[in-house]
Amino acid sequence: MTNKQQPAIRINGVTKSYRIYPTPTHRLRDALGWKAEYKQFDALHEVSFDIMPGEFWGIVGKNGSGKSTLLKIVAGQLQPTGGEAVCSGKITLLQLGLGFDPELTGLENIRQSRMLQNLSDDFESVVEFVKGFSELGDFINYPVKTYSSGMHSRLGFATAVAGDPDVLIADEVLAVGDMNFSQKCLAKMREFKDRGKTVVLVTHDVNSVKSFCDHGAWLNEGRLIRLGSAKTVAESFRNFMLYGSIRDVDGVDEVIDQSASDTSSSEINVTSPVESWLVPKAVRRTVSSNQLEISGYRFLDHVSRQTLSMWRPGETIEFQIAFCASEALQLHSFAFTLHDRNGLVALHLNSEFFDVQMLAIDPSKRYEARFCFEVPMLAGGDYSISFGCSSGNEGQLIEKFDHDSVIQIYWDQSNVTNRQGGYVLVPSGSFTYHRHD
Repeated sequence: MTNKQQPAIRINGVTKSYRIYPTPTHRLRDALGWKAEYKQFDALHEVSFDIMPGEFWGIVGKNGSGKSTLLKIVAGQLQPTGGEAVCSGKITLLQLGLGFDPELTGLENIRQSRMLQNLSDDFESVVEFVKGFSELGDFINYPVKTYSSGMHSRLGFATAVAGDPDVLIADEVLAVGDMNFSQKCLAKMREFKDRGKTVVLVTHDVNSVKSFCDHGAWLNEGRLIRLGSAKTVAESFRNFMLYGSIRDVDGVDEVIDQSASDTSSSEINVTSPVESWLVPKAVRRTVSSNQLEISGYRFLDHVSRQTLSMWRPGETIEFQIAFCASEALQLHSFAFTLHDRNGLVALHLNSEFFDVQMLAIDPSKRYEARFCFEVPMLAGGDYSISFGCSSGNEGQLIEKFDHDSVIQIYWDQSNVTNRQGGYVLVPSGSFTYHRHD
């Protein structure tokens, strides 16, 4: 068992550098100790933080940020160039397809994968679990090259979670197989959390980090940007990916900007607020007649007038769209749609619903279209926004942006909301038994 007085994982000044050679000849010259040309690439740069036993951490960052490199160093599969990563207890890395050879059968790959993680001594005890969890049936004895991508994912996840590790390191394991099996994997992750295991989860899904994790770390270009609560770190990363900036956050979370001294790194502003107006992305424009230009949009709290990137069910918000026209026209209506992660329509509003008449647009003026509504009781998560407008008596669509940005619907956690599922949540309720004598 891990020592409760010591960190389960101690990451102390970890740096990982690679040399990139212009030609194989230069690589060979360097290996022989001769003069050679190369560029040094730092996949990780002096990353430090501790993870205590029983904690559930989420690590976020865009592709190429160093997340997987850090996990491999923690798991002992890579050696750092500088610093150290020390782990206590039995550790396993959940990395789908680790050590899989397409020519070997599923059963043979289970053994090989366990050997690569120095866990081959428990092969006999875990093989039955892998067979049952993966639901592969007789295919467990077939070569992996005959598997579909979903079958490959099933075998990979089942092999990774087999055994009883003290420290579980999970690298993008939630994007596996079909929906039913994905739910089975999520349930297994919850089981590890409930049993007090130390878990480190790397994922692009910020909702998973906020749902499962207690603490978070954000890496960018190999540097540690922020440590703190999972919710705050995930929100900071999400806002940076959407808007290129991070809102100020309250609390005691540690903000670490290690990129300031490195001119090769992308600039990350960790203190500036989200811009008041969001500019629509040209690549998201799907309809345009060049008669009207939408210059920006924003979501405001109806009472406080603060700009929002997150909606809370039951609150009244305003969706404002700034626009102007290049010519005189009769504006028929504005509309917007809220889509869930599967692209299904969760909400659709049109100005026609509110008996708004057509508006004669003066090209010398600037306008704002404003929807004011109460956020419905939709389940928490990320939703994309599409919006547009039409003109003329027939309501011909003249401007439209599809899935231009993401809005998160957030519920405060409670015993009621935590256990619910489905498309909408019920904020409160009760259940009783009645006996009739």
